[in-house]
Amino acid sequence: MEMEAVAQRPKLLNRTQGIVLAILAVVAIWSFGPVSPLTAVLLAVSVLLLLGLRKPVWAMAAFLVSQLTATSYMVNTFFPAISLRLLLLILIGFILWRYSAEKKIELGPTARRVLIPAVILIVVSVIANIANTGFDYAFRDFRNMLVGLLIIIFLPAVIRNSKDLKILCGVAFIALVGSAIIGLLQHYQFFGMGQNTLISGFLELPVEGETRVPGMAETELELAYALSVAFPVLLGVYLAKGMKAGTGWLLGVSAVLMVLALYFTYTRSALFGLILGIVALALFFKTRIRGEIILAILLLGVGLIAATGMLGNEYLGGRSASVQEESSVSRQILWQSGTSIAIENPVLGIGGDRYLEVSPEYASDVDPSLLAWEEETYWGYSSLGSEQPHNDFLMMWICYGTLALVAYLWLYVAVLRNLLDSYRASTTRFIKGLSIGLAAGLVVYGVNAFYHNLMITMPLFWILAGFSLATAKLALKSRGHNRREANQS
Repeated sequence: MEMEAVAQRPKLLNRTQGIVLAILAVVAIWSFGPVSPLTAVLLAVSVLLLLGLRKPVWAMAAFLVSQLTATSYMVNTFFPAISLRLLLLILIGFILWRYSAEKKIELGPTARRVLIPAVILIVVSVIANIANTGFDYAFRDFRNMLVGLLIIIFLPAVIRNSKDLKILCGVAFIALVGSAIIGLLQHYQFFGMGQNTLISGFLELPVEGETRVPGMAETELELAYALSVAFPVLLGVYLAKGMKAGTGWLLGVSAVLMVLALYFTYTRSALFGLILGIVALALFFKTRIRGEIILAILLLGVGLIAATGMLGNEYLGGRSASVQEESSVSRQILWQSGTSIAIENPVLGIGGDRYLEVSPEYASDVDPSLLAWEEETYWGYSSLGSEQPHNDFLMMWICYGTLALVAYLWLYVAVLRNLLDSYRASTTRFIKGLSIGLAAGLVVYGVNAFYHNLMITMPLFWILAGFSLATAKLALKSRGHNRREANQS
């Protein structure tokens, strides 16, 4: 009787209240804590990593927090400095190696579907870099690609069940909502938040006609990438009723905060991508059209809109017309020169670090009126030789050749297929909602990647690929379990 009484004793906090308090704690520490925002982030990552010594999923949570905040932070060592992301992945590898002595590490039945194109992409990039730039840059670029491969392997490896998946998503949710609230406080200058940025003095930098908030991220672009991908995930979980009763209000409020913060980043591609992500989510839910066809149609639409310049409209961003026109014109110049470079170097491209060097040689392939406008408006400034192509798909083609572009697209479709298969196979509402939300988020990522060099900014694509393996692992495992029970009965 005494044990029953203990079991029925109500908890002081339920899960929803705990999440709300955690979000408020994040904002309070960021605003009023005794340490700088960067120090607070590193302390949080360290605490999560220590928890990961007992349960590996917390170590991966530490990695996610670091990539939603201090994305490019470098750690000084006795050897040359190493990125925080690579250091954390090495530590996660050691934790998993220790953990594998006790329990078997599983990546799920669809791992080969994603790993094969990922490995091909990495191998081709190494060969292209060695052929075009030499061993030094090839090794440095390989380290960045290796980070992606390790994410794809380690993320599903640390997730053994839906509880682990919810822990990882919960930590990411707290970080994202906290970052959105901090971004709003930065915009309205509440509690002196304008000075509380990860990079000191970020909002004091003079930017024409705009103050673009970074939240807890290093830049406004990184905040925009993360929030625009996360929004359809929240919507997918909500529509699939993947949360307990009474928590819908939390998702609703969080979604509103994310959209508002996203708007104040003034990132047009993220707002445009969010719209297409919601459209994709509706199509994935309501139609029987294959996901690959939906993806192809939406990305083709993005290409047509980019070609016609429709994304230059001021209502899509809130930035001044002159700033938007500069951005649109420079992209057209970079894309035209980049396409010519890729066509002339179709096999192994030109290498990962040579676009700035090579692009001025292709000025004759660019519309002369665009070059004249840029030169007249900006006193001789030229995008060619100064900026990267601002398009991941084109960048892949330019740097590593046609086979690399095909492998990248293959990997992209494989990730989408995994997520949609997880949605159809899972009997768990949370996994169904998460899977279809991530599939729509992948569409958003594709739009952002069409307008930015996103892969070299943050490893968001590799994280989505890792989640696709984790959801497929749990969804297909549950389907197999149900089949075995049916056969036994």
